[in-house]
Amino acid sequence: MQNSLSFSLILNISLLVLVATILTEVKPLRMILKRQDRSVRNQLLLGLIFGLLSISGTYTGIAVQGAVVNTRVVSTVAAGLVGGPISGVCAGLLSGVHRYLYDPHGFTSLACAVGTFCFGVIGALGFRIYSRRRRDTVDLVLLTVTAELIQCVLILALARPFSAAVELEHTILLPKMLVNSVGLISFMHILDRLNRDLTLELAEQQALALLIAQECLPYLRGGISNRAGLQRAADIVRAKLPGYQTAFTDRERVLAASGFSPAETPLPVPAAEAMARSCTVSSPSHSDAPARAVLAAPLRADDKVIGSLILSVPAGPNLILDADVRTIESLSQFFSAMLELGETEHQIALRKQAEFRALQSQINPHFLFNALNTISALCLTDPDRACDTILVLARYFRQTLTINEPFVPLEQELSNVDNYLLLTEARFEGALHVERQLPDDLHALRLPPLILQPIVENAVRHGFVSVDDRRVSLSIRQDDERAYIRVSDQGPGFPPEVLRRLEDPNDPTYTGLFNVRKRLRSIYGSQCVFTISSTPQGSTVSFSIPLVPPQTPEFH
Repeated sequence: MQNSLSFSLILNISLLVLVATILTEVKPLRMILKRQDRSVRNQLLLGLIFGLLSISGTYTGIAVQGAVVNTRVVSTVAAGLVGGPISGVCAGLLSGVHRYLYDPHGFTSLACAVGTFCFGVIGALGFRIYSRRRRDTVDLVLLTVTAELIQCVLILALARPFSAAVELEHTILLPKMLVNSVGLISFMHILDRLNRDLTLELAEQQALALLIAQECLPYLRGGISNRAGLQRAADIVRAKLPGYQTAFTDRERVLAASGFSPAETPLPVPAAEAMARSCTVSSPSHSDAPARAVLAAPLRADDKVIGSLILSVPAGPNLILDADVRTIESLSQFFSAMLELGETEHQIALRKQAEFRALQSQINPHFLFNALNTISALCLTDPDRACDTILVLARYFRQTLTINEPFVPLEQELSNVDNYLLLTEARFEGALHVERQLPDDLHALRLPPLILQPIVENAVRHGFVSVDDRRVSLSIRQDDERAYIRVSDQGPGFPPEVLRRLEDPNDPTYTGLFNVRKRLRSIYGSQCVFTISSTPQGSTVSFSIPLVPPQTPEFH
């Protein structure tokens, strides 16, 4: 009898495991099982599914001594462990009511009905316990044994005659514990494997999306307005995802596409819907190609939707694969971060350009006034020199006001300094003495324009030994990697208050050195070492920068 009972229970467990394997391949159930947060609707749906499995165990059970020995404990406990408390209670209640109605006059019907409901409660409690720690095989055995012992106590307490209940449990208790423990372990192993497969599939999709994002990064840093960069990114996506077709849009039109031309103009319907709802949407493709679907996901920057990513994917017979949805969602997240970074870099570049333009506009009006006064005086005493000085002044302003490059050769920057010094020498008439130490190669170093002239001008204005003796030293040396620039004077030095205000990033009073240092640090960051030293015998402004300038957007 024991061998026959165990064999029958094993057959029932095998059938239950087979059904569970088939169910995990059903797409709607896979979608519910993979979600970590269980809504009431999904828990009720899982409770119904597992409840039906439990009911099927009643029909496939074995009649033994007036009772039905079955595998209901497996699917009912699993309902709570997998679906959550509501699923467990729902499956237990549904299967328990059915068990009583299945054989209302059976001497164990009431006890088995109450016991089945308890199975669901045990599964629900197990969900609460094992949501905080990992569940292992021993835990599943303990749950099964606990459920079967509770069922045994209920049968002994409610079934009559008592002697028949004792004899029944003596026959079935041990085989049920052993076989149903193995059944619950196998059942949960199948569901755990589904979760592992889904996790592995998600990791593969994330890795592929990250690989695509890495290759697209250089082209998306130009922002959503860089159509050439978007086109390169679209081509990369299509090359990495064979059979896929892709497009980028902004809020109004398609900006780039690879592999297909969206039928709707100027904006495809899925893209408009994805941006309006701020989520991924899908729709059948309207192209002539069979079995395709269009996915669209929003692209964001600064928490605002700035465009959309479109994928036309092979849909197959079962609508759209989950992997395709995860792929476009991962790509849209990566691309959004890159586009936002590009927009941020663009704004930083614009700010740097504005600072440069501000420096150009801050040419000392006193210098211009003094230069014109000098030219006016020369017109009376030395007309030829006055004419030459006017040409120098024109060349100086042409150079300073028409620079449209982020970096210029050292030779061009020194030419600007020379023009300034020619104008200044015309004013001070032999009182200006400039000492230079320059490298042989004036083209190796490229530096931001209008960097040296403000420093030299500061030394000329404040570095006088006497009214008719102004001494300035300009030293530039360079090695294989860096340039070291120093401008010194022999004046009385900076007052402590002036030095303090020069160190204050919010003090706009001293625009010359302040602006120079700010520009250098914003361009080179920690690669620029800028110092100002001052004594009663003179001041020195020095800085060092790399010979090769950093990458920066061109000025416009």
